[in-house]
Amino acid sequence: MIAKTIAEQMDQTREMTRFYLSQLKGVDPYEIHTIKNKKVNPIIWEIGHLTVTQNWLVMYLCKGPSERISWAKTFSMGSSPTSNKEDYPPYDEVWNMFKHIHQKSIHFVSELSDEDLLKTTDKDLFFLRNNSYKDAIMHSIRHEGIHAGQLSWHVKLNYK
Repeated sequence: MIAKTIAEQMDQTREMTRFYLSQLKGVDPYEIHTIKNKKVNPIIWEIGHLTVTQNWLVMYLCKGPSERISWAKTFSMGSSPTSNKEDYPPYDEVWNMFKHIHQKSIHFVSELSDEDLLKTTDKDLFFLRNNSYKDAIMHSIRHEGIHAGQLSWHVKLNYK
């Protein structure tokens, strides 16, 4: 039952991300805004980053059926987002993988038992309280909320 509630929270958090993205239709997904000399990652990077991190945190760390995403490093932590379209895979490919990984993650998480949620990941990560599957999934939810906030900046900057 806990896993189904966690999966529901994952999906509700994604709904917020999708809401902001729906407000950005027609906006250049490669544009980088600068606020007080700080760059705001482009929309394409946010979508790709959420895709690869959900795949890694939920599917890979929790021993689910993770995907091999050939362009994962383009969007990983420490990558350098650009406004150059040629530096990214095709937008539709990123968008479709964004949706695919999320649906796959929701299904996987909702099927976990309470015992599964307590299992330990193979990585010792400072941002996970106990390095459990539950912690990795909860961090994925928290992480998505942070990036939904980044997308809200795009909405503010594009629609005055």
